[in-house]
Amino acid sequence: MKYPSEFTPVANKQELCKQYVGKSIKELPTPSIVIDRSQFRANCRQMIENAKKLNADFRPHIKTHKTVEGCIEQLGDGEVFTDRIVVSTMMEAWGVLQIPQVQDVHYSLPVVKSRIPEFASFSSRVSHFRLMLDQIEQLEALAAYREANPSIKKWSIFIKVDMGTHRAGLPVGDELGSLLQKALKDPRIKTHVEIYGLYCHAGHSYSSTSEKMAKDFLIDEINFANDAALLAKSLDPSLQLVLSVGATPTANASSSLTNEELLEKLHNHKLEGKLELHAGNYSCCDLQQLATGCITQATISLTVLSEIVSTYPGRGDNAPGEQLIDAGVLALAREFSAIPGHGKVIEPKGFGEWTVGRLSQEHGVLTPSDSSCKFIPYGTQVRVIPQHACIAAAAHPFFFVVGDDNTVVDVWVPLRGW
Repeated sequence: MKYPSEFTPVANKQELCKQYVGKSIKELPTPSIVIDRSQFRANCRQMIENAKKLNADFRPHIKTHKTVEGCIEQLGDGEVFTDRIVVSTMMEAWGVLQIPQVQDVHYSLPVVKSRIPEFASFSSRVSHFRLMLDQIEQLEALAAYREANPSIKKWSIFIKVDMGTHRAGLPVGDELGSLLQKALKDPRIKTHVEIYGLYCHAGHSYSSTSEKMAKDFLIDEINFANDAALLAKSLDPSLQLVLSVGATPTANASSSLTNEELLEKLHNHKLEGKLELHAGNYSCCDLQQLATGCITQATISLTVLSEIVSTYPGRGDNAPGEQLIDAGVLALAREFSAIPGHGKVIEPKGFGEWTVGRLSQEHGVLTPSDSSCKFIPYGTQVRVIPQHACIAAAAHPFFFVVGDDNTVVDVWVPLRGW
Protein backbone atom coordinates (compact mmCIF):
# COMPACT_ATOMS: atom_id res chain seq x y z
CA MET A 1 0.00 0.00 0.00
CA LYS A 2 1.26 3.48 -0.84
CA TYR A 3 0.91 6.42 1.55
CA PRO A 4 0.43 10.16 0.87
CA SER A 5 4.13 10.98 1.35
CA GLU A 6 4.98 8.84 -1.68
CA PHE A 7 2.85 11.07 -3.92
CA THR A 8 4.05 14.39 -2.50
CA PRO A 9 6.73 16.07 -4.63
CA VAL A 10 9.66 17.93 -3.09
CA ALA A 11 12.05 20.40 -4.67
CA ASN A 12 15.30 19.07 -6.14
CA LYS A 13 17.98 19.89 -3.58
CA GLN A 14 20.87 19.03 -5.88
CA GLU A 15 19.70 21.42 -8.59
CA LEU A 16 18.94 24.13 -6.06
CA CYS A 17 22.43 23.88 -4.56
CA LYS A 18 23.95 23.99 -8.04
CA GLN A 19 22.01 27.18 -8.75
CA TYR A 20 22.41 29.06 -5.45
CA VAL A 21 25.26 27.82 -3.22
CA GLY A 22 28.01 30.43 -3.21
CA LYS A 23 25.68 33.30 -4.13
CA SER A 24 25.25 36.38 -1.97
CA ILE A 25 21.92 36.87 -0.25
CA LYS A 26 21.48 39.90 -2.52
CA GLU A 27 21.22 37.54 -5.51
CA LEU A 28 18.34 35.47 -4.11
CA PRO A 29 14.74 35.54 -5.35
CA THR A 30 12.02 36.97 -3.13
CA PRO A 31 10.07 36.03 -1.16
CA SER A 32 12.30 33.38 0.40
CA ILE A 33 13.13 31.89 3.77
CA VAL A 34 16.68 32.58 4.94
CA ILE A 35 18.23 30.65 7.83
CA ASP A 36 21.38 31.78 9.63
CA ARG A 37 23.31 28.52 10.00
CA SER A 38 25.49 29.60 12.94
CA GLN A 39 22.55 30.83 15.01
CA PHE A 40 20.42 27.79 14.15
CA ARG A 41 23.25 25.54 15.37
CA ALA A 42 23.77 27.56 18.53
CA ASN A 43 20.05 27.37 19.37
CA CYS A 44 20.05 23.60 18.86
CA ARG A 45 23.07 22.99 21.04
CA GLN A 46 21.78 25.26 23.80
CA MET A 47 18.52 23.35 24.13
CA ILE A 48 20.21 19.96 24.47
CA GLU A 49 22.44 21.49 27.15
CA ASN A 50 19.37 22.89 28.93
CA ALA A 51 17.90 19.38 29.13
CA LYS A 52 21.20 17.87 30.24
CA LYS A 53 21.42 20.40 33.08
CA LEU A 54 18.02 19.19 34.34
CA ASN A 55 19.09 15.52 34.05
CA ALA A 56 16.40 15.24 31.38
CA ASP A 57 16.43 13.62 27.95
CA PHE A 58 15.69 15.89 25.00
CA ARG A 59 13.24 15.24 22.15
CA PRO A 60 13.37 17.97 19.48
CA HIS A 61 10.29 18.67 17.40
CA ILE A 62 11.14 19.08 13.71
CA LYS A 63 7.84 20.67 12.60
CA THR A 64 9.22 24.22 12.29
CA HIS A 65 11.71 23.53 9.49
CA LYS A 66 10.63 19.97 8.51
CA THR A 67 14.04 19.23 6.98
CA VAL A 68 16.53 16.38 7.23
CA GLU A 69 19.42 18.84 7.61
CA GLY A 70 17.71 20.80 10.37
CA CYS A 71 16.83 17.58 12.18
CA ILE A 72 20.50 16.53 12.14
CA GLU A 73 21.44 19.87 13.71
CA GLN A 74 18.77 19.42 16.41
CA LEU A 75 20.09 15.96 17.30
CA GLY A 76 23.53 17.37 18.18
CA ASP A 77 26.75 15.39 18.28
CA GLY A 78 29.57 14.27 20.56
CA GLU A 79 28.60 14.47 24.22
CA VAL A 80 25.67 16.75 23.45
CA PHE A 81 23.22 14.70 21.40
CA THR A 82 19.87 12.91 21.35
CA ASP A 83 18.41 10.11 19.23
CA ARG A 84 14.71 10.92 19.64
CA ILE A 85 12.44 13.35 17.81
CA VAL A 86 8.84 14.55 17.53
CA VAL A 87 7.05 14.88 14.17
CA SER A 88 3.73 16.48 13.33
CA THR A 89 3.21 14.65 10.01
CA MET A 90 4.03 11.26 8.59
CA MET A 91 5.71 13.06 5.68
CA GLU A 92 8.31 14.22 8.22
CA ALA A 93 8.53 10.78 9.80
CA TRP A 94 9.23 8.93 6.55
CA GLY A 95 11.70 11.61 5.49
CA VAL A 96 13.95 11.36 8.54
CA LEU A 97 14.33 7.57 8.33
CA GLN A 98 17.48 8.28 6.32
CA ILE A 99 19.16 9.68 9.48
CA PRO A 100 20.84 6.76 11.31
CA GLN A 101 20.90 8.64 14.62
CA VAL A 102 17.10 8.80 14.76
CA GLN A 103 16.01 5.79 16.80
CA ASP A 104 12.86 7.02 18.53
CA VAL A 105 10.06 8.88 16.71
CA HIS A 106 6.95 10.33 18.32
CA TYR A 107 3.92 11.31 16.21
CA SER A 108 2.42 14.26 18.06
CA LEU A 109 -1.29 14.16 17.13
CA PRO A 110 -3.72 11.87 18.94
CA VAL A 111 -4.23 8.64 16.99
CA VAL A 112 -5.73 9.27 13.56
CA LYS A 113 -7.81 6.15 12.89
CA SER A 114 -7.48 6.19 9.10
CA ARG A 115 -3.70 6.25 9.43
CA ILE A 116 -3.27 3.26 11.72
CA PRO A 117 -2.11 1.00 8.85
CA GLU A 118 0.57 3.58 8.00
CA PHE A 119 1.60 3.83 11.65
CA ALA A 120 2.05 0.05 11.73
CA SER A 121 4.13 0.08 8.56
CA PHE A 122 6.33 2.91 9.81
CA SER A 123 6.81 1.27 13.19
CA SER A 124 8.51 -1.68 11.51
CA ARG A 125 11.13 0.68 10.05
CA VAL A 126 12.34 2.37 13.24
CA SER A 127 13.56 1.13 16.62
CA HIS A 128 10.84 2.93 18.57
CA PHE A 129 7.65 4.63 17.40
CA ARG A 130 5.44 6.40 19.93
CA LEU A 131 1.85 7.42 19.28
CA MET A 132 -0.19 10.04 21.17
CA LEU A 133 -3.48 9.11 22.76
CA ASP A 134 -6.20 10.85 24.78
CA GLN A 135 -9.37 8.78 24.19
CA ILE A 136 -10.55 5.27 25.03
CA GLU A 137 -11.78 4.91 21.43
CA GLN A 138 -8.19 5.35 20.26
CA LEU A 139 -7.06 2.55 22.57
CA GLU A 140 -9.77 0.30 21.18
CA ALA A 141 -8.83 1.11 17.58
CA LEU A 142 -5.16 0.30 18.15
CA ALA A 143 -5.97 -2.96 19.92
CA ALA A 144 -8.42 -4.01 17.21
CA TYR A 145 -5.88 -3.37 14.45
CA ARG A 146 -3.18 -5.42 16.15
CA GLU A 147 -5.64 -8.24 16.83
CA ALA A 148 -6.22 -8.37 13.09
CA ASN A 149 -2.50 -7.99 12.36
CA PRO A 150 -0.70 -9.87 15.17
CA SER A 151 2.72 -9.71 13.53
CA ILE A 152 3.11 -5.95 14.05
CA LYS A 153 4.87 -4.43 17.05
CA LYS A 154 3.02 -3.75 20.24
CA TRP A 155 1.87 -0.12 20.26
CA SER A 156 3.86 2.30 22.44
CA ILE A 157 1.97 5.40 23.52
CA PHE A 158 2.24 8.73 25.25
CA ILE A 159 -0.96 9.79 26.98
CA LYS A 160 -1.61 13.49 26.41
CA VAL A 161 -2.35 15.51 29.53
CA ASP A 162 -4.16 18.84 29.15
CA MET A 163 -2.54 21.30 31.53
CA GLY A 164 -4.45 24.37 30.40
CA THR A 165 -3.88 24.76 26.67
CA HIS A 166 -7.24 23.06 25.85
CA ARG A 167 -6.05 21.83 22.47
CA ALA A 168 -5.71 18.10 23.04
CA GLY A 169 -5.38 15.82 26.03
CA LEU A 170 -7.25 15.23 29.27
CA PRO A 171 -6.85 17.07 32.57
CA VAL A 172 -5.75 15.10 35.61
CA GLY A 173 -9.04 13.79 36.97
CA ASP A 174 -11.79 11.23 36.48
CA GLU A 175 -11.71 11.15 32.66
CA LEU A 176 -7.94 10.59 32.59
CA GLY A 177 -8.39 8.02 35.37
CA SER A 178 -10.89 6.07 33.25
CA LEU A 179 -8.49 6.10 30.29
CA LEU A 180 -5.63 4.87 32.46
CA GLN A 181 -7.86 2.21 33.99
CA LYS A 182 -8.70 0.90 30.51
CA ALA A 183 -5.08 0.99 29.36
CA LEU A 184 -3.62 -0.63 32.46
CA LYS A 185 -6.31 -3.02 33.69
CA ASP A 186 -8.07 -4.33 30.58
CA PRO A 187 -6.23 -7.57 29.64
CA ARG A 188 -7.13 -7.23 25.96
CA ILE A 189 -5.79 -3.68 25.73
CA LYS A 190 -2.63 -4.53 27.68
CA THR A 191 -1.85 -7.28 25.18
CA HIS A 192 -1.60 -4.78 22.36
CA VAL A 193 -0.81 -1.36 23.87
CA GLU A 194 1.71 -0.19 26.46
CA ILE A 195 2.00 3.21 28.09
CA TYR A 196 5.42 4.73 27.49
CA GLY A 197 4.84 8.08 29.16
CA LEU A 198 2.78 11.18 29.87
CA TYR A 199 3.04 14.22 27.61
CA CYS A 200 2.33 17.89 28.42
CA HIS A 201 2.62 20.95 26.19
CA ALA A 202 2.09 24.45 27.61
CA GLY A 203 1.05 26.13 24.40
CA HIS A 204 -0.35 29.01 26.46
CA SER A 205 3.20 29.72 27.65
CA TYR A 206 3.50 31.78 24.45
CA SER A 207 1.67 34.44 26.47
CA SER A 208 4.68 34.71 28.79
CA THR A 209 6.28 38.11 29.10
CA SER A 210 9.35 37.10 31.11
CA GLU A 211 11.62 34.13 31.69
CA LYS A 212 10.24 33.81 35.22
CA MET A 213 6.69 33.53 33.89
CA ALA A 214 7.77 30.90 31.35
CA LYS A 215 9.61 29.00 34.10
CA ASP A 216 6.42 28.93 36.17
CA PHE A 217 4.61 27.41 33.17
CA LEU A 218 7.39 24.79 32.93
CA ILE A 219 6.96 23.86 36.58
CA ASP A 220 3.21 23.56 35.93
CA GLU A 221 3.91 21.24 32.97
CA ILE A 222 6.09 19.00 35.10
CA ASN A 223 3.57 18.97 37.94
CA PHE A 224 0.71 18.00 35.63
CA ALA A 225 2.76 15.19 34.07
CA ASN A 226 3.94 14.08 37.50
CA ASP A 227 0.41 14.08 38.95
CA ALA A 228 -0.79 12.04 35.96
CA ALA A 229 2.06 9.60 36.56
CA LEU A 230 1.02 9.26 40.21
CA LEU A 231 -2.49 8.44 39.03
CA ALA A 232 -1.14 5.84 36.60
CA LYS A 233 1.15 4.28 39.23
CA SER A 234 -1.74 3.99 41.66
CA LEU A 235 -3.10 1.47 39.15
CA ASP A 236 0.24 -0.17 38.34
CA PRO A 237 3.13 0.66 40.72
CA SER A 238 5.61 -1.15 38.46
CA LEU A 239 5.27 1.41 35.65
CA GLN A 240 8.47 3.04 34.37
CA LEU A 241 7.25 6.23 32.76
CA VAL A 242 8.68 9.08 30.72
CA LEU A 243 7.40 12.54 31.65
CA SER A 244 7.68 14.59 28.47
CA VAL A 245 7.15 18.33 28.89
CA GLY A 246 7.92 21.47 26.98
CA ALA A 247 7.11 24.30 24.63
CA THR A 248 9.75 26.66 23.30
CA PRO A 249 9.19 29.34 25.99
CA THR A 250 9.25 26.81 28.84
CA ALA A 251 12.17 24.89 27.33
CA ASN A 252 14.14 28.13 26.98
CA ALA A 253 13.32 29.02 30.58
CA SER A 254 14.52 25.60 31.76
CA SER A 255 18.06 27.01 31.69
CA SER A 256 17.25 28.92 34.89
CA LEU A 257 15.60 26.00 36.70
CA THR A 258 17.77 23.97 39.06
CA ASN A 259 17.04 20.39 40.08
CA GLU A 260 16.76 21.50 43.71
CA GLU A 261 14.19 24.17 42.83
CA LEU A 262 12.25 21.68 40.71
CA LEU A 263 11.94 19.12 43.51
CA GLU A 264 10.91 21.85 45.92
CA LYS A 265 8.14 22.98 43.54
CA LEU A 266 6.76 19.50 42.82
CA HIS A 267 3.52 18.73 44.61
CA ASN A 268 4.99 15.56 46.13
CA HIS A 269 8.67 16.67 45.94
CA LYS A 270 9.56 13.62 43.86
CA LEU A 271 9.66 12.86 40.15
CA GLU A 272 7.50 9.83 39.28
CA GLY A 273 9.31 9.10 36.02
CA LYS A 274 12.20 10.06 33.77
CA LEU A 275 11.98 13.69 32.71
CA GLU A 276 12.10 14.50 28.98
CA LEU A 277 12.12 18.01 27.51
CA HIS A 278 10.61 18.70 24.09
CA ALA A 279 10.48 21.84 21.93
CA GLY A 280 10.57 22.78 18.26
CA ASN A 281 10.35 26.48 17.41
CA TYR A 282 13.52 27.22 19.44
CA SER A 283 15.81 26.33 16.52
CA CYS A 284 14.44 29.25 14.47
CA CYS A 285 12.45 31.52 16.82
CA ASP A 286 10.29 34.48 15.78
CA LEU A 287 8.44 37.53 17.10
CA GLN A 288 6.16 35.38 19.27
CA GLN A 289 9.21 33.99 21.05
CA LEU A 290 10.77 37.45 21.30
CA ALA A 291 7.59 38.69 22.98
CA THR A 292 7.95 36.08 25.75
CA GLY A 293 11.13 37.73 27.05
CA CYS A 294 12.96 34.40 26.96
CA ILE A 295 15.16 35.25 23.96
CA THR A 296 16.80 38.27 22.33
CA GLN A 297 16.43 39.31 18.71
CA ALA A 298 19.92 37.93 18.05
CA THR A 299 18.60 34.44 18.89
CA ILE A 300 16.29 34.42 15.85
CA SER A 301 17.82 32.39 13.01
CA LEU A 302 14.96 32.50 10.46
CA THR A 303 13.85 35.53 8.45
CA VAL A 304 11.75 36.11 5.36
CA LEU A 305 13.54 37.84 2.50
CA SER A 306 11.27 40.18 0.56
CA GLU A 307 11.53 43.24 -1.70
CA ILE A 308 10.12 46.76 -1.94
CA VAL A 309 7.79 46.85 -4.94
CA SER A 310 5.75 50.05 -4.45
CA THR A 311 5.77 53.26 -2.38
CA TYR A 312 2.75 55.36 -1.34
CA PRO A 313 3.70 58.79 0.10
CA GLY A 314 1.14 60.23 2.50
CA ARG A 315 -0.92 57.05 2.66
CA GLY A 316 -1.89 55.70 6.08
CA ASP A 317 -1.87 57.24 9.53
CA ASN A 318 1.83 58.09 9.89
CA ALA A 319 4.46 59.89 7.82
CA PRO A 320 6.06 59.28 5.44
CA GLY A 321 3.41 56.82 4.14
CA GLU A 322 3.33 53.12 3.30
CA GLN A 323 5.31 50.68 1.16
CA LEU A 324 4.46 47.36 -0.48
CA ILE A 325 6.51 44.16 -0.35
CA ASP A 326 6.07 40.85 -2.20
CA ALA A 327 5.47 38.83 0.96
CA GLY A 328 1.88 38.34 2.04
CA VAL A 329 -0.04 35.77 4.05
CA LEU A 330 1.44 32.88 2.07
CA ALA A 331 5.00 34.00 2.82
CA LEU A 332 4.67 35.40 6.35
CA ALA A 333 1.49 33.91 7.94
CA ARG A 334 -1.30 36.04 9.40
CA GLU A 335 -0.53 35.85 13.10
CA PHE A 336 -0.05 38.24 16.01
CA SER A 337 1.75 38.50 19.34
CA ALA A 338 2.36 41.22 21.91
CA ILE A 339 4.72 42.73 19.32
CA PRO A 340 2.58 44.68 16.81
CA GLY A 341 2.16 43.72 13.19
CA HIS A 342 2.67 40.58 11.12
CA GLY A 343 6.44 40.99 10.92
CA LYS A 344 9.31 43.30 11.79
CA VAL A 345 11.77 44.67 9.20
CA ILE A 346 15.33 44.30 10.49
CA GLU A 347 17.26 45.04 7.28
CA PRO A 348 18.24 47.29 5.63
CA LYS A 349 19.36 49.53 8.48
CA GLY A 350 19.07 53.31 8.49
CA PHE A 351 15.43 53.66 7.42
CA GLY A 352 13.76 53.54 10.83
CA GLU A 353 11.42 50.93 12.31
CA TRP A 354 9.08 49.50 9.68
CA THR A 355 6.40 46.91 10.49
CA VAL A 356 4.37 44.63 8.25
CA GLY A 357 1.09 46.27 9.21
CA ARG A 358 -1.33 44.57 6.81
CA LEU A 359 -1.39 41.47 4.63
CA SER A 360 -3.30 39.96 1.77
CA GLN A 361 -2.44 36.75 -0.06
CA GLU A 362 0.74 37.91 -1.84
CA HIS A 363 0.98 41.53 -0.65
CA GLY A 364 2.49 42.91 2.54
CA VAL A 365 2.03 46.55 3.51
CA LEU A 366 4.87 48.15 5.47
CA THR A 367 3.77 50.80 7.94
CA PRO A 368 6.13 53.17 9.79
CA SER A 369 6.43 52.81 13.55
CA ASP A 370 7.10 56.55 13.98
CA SER A 371 7.74 59.72 12.01
CA SER A 372 11.51 59.12 11.89
CA CYS A 373 11.05 56.43 9.21
CA LYS A 374 12.34 57.03 5.69
CA PHE A 375 11.20 55.27 2.53
CA ILE A 376 13.29 52.26 1.49
CA PRO A 377 14.24 52.56 -2.21
CA TYR A 378 12.36 50.57 -4.85
CA GLY A 379 13.85 47.12 -5.49
CA THR A 380 15.68 46.99 -2.14
CA GLN A 381 15.60 43.64 -0.34
CA VAL A 382 14.19 43.64 3.17
CA ARG A 383 14.56 40.95 5.82
CA VAL A 384 11.51 40.40 7.97
CA ILE A 385 11.17 38.49 11.23
CA PRO A 386 7.79 36.72 11.01
CA GLN A 387 5.42 36.38 13.91
CA HIS A 388 5.37 32.57 13.72
CA ALA A 389 8.31 30.83 12.06
CA CYS A 390 6.55 27.43 11.90
CA ILE A 391 3.69 28.64 9.75
CA ALA A 392 5.81 30.99 7.64
CA ALA A 393 8.28 28.19 6.86
CA ALA A 394 5.48 25.78 5.93
CA ALA A 395 4.59 28.00 2.97
CA HIS A 396 8.01 27.87 1.29
CA PRO A 397 9.28 25.04 -0.96
CA PHE A 398 12.93 25.48 0.05
CA PHE A 399 15.11 27.51 2.44
CA PHE A 400 18.38 29.32 1.80
CA VAL A 401 20.94 28.63 4.53
CA VAL A 402 23.58 31.33 4.84
CA GLY A 403 26.94 31.57 6.55
CA ASP A 404 28.31 34.45 8.60
CA ASP A 405 29.08 36.46 5.44
CA ASN A 406 25.48 36.10 4.14
CA THR A 407 26.59 33.75 1.37
CA VAL A 408 24.43 30.70 0.66
CA VAL A 409 26.10 27.56 2.00
CA ASP A 410 23.21 25.12 1.56
CA VAL A 411 19.60 24.82 0.47
CA TRP A 412 17.21 22.83 2.67
CA VAL A 413 14.08 21.25 1.23
CA PRO A 414 11.25 20.80 3.75
CA LEU A 415 9.11 17.67 3.97
CA ARG A 416 5.85 19.49 3.31
CA GLY A 417 2.51 17.73 3.24
CA TRP A 418 1.04 14.96 5.37
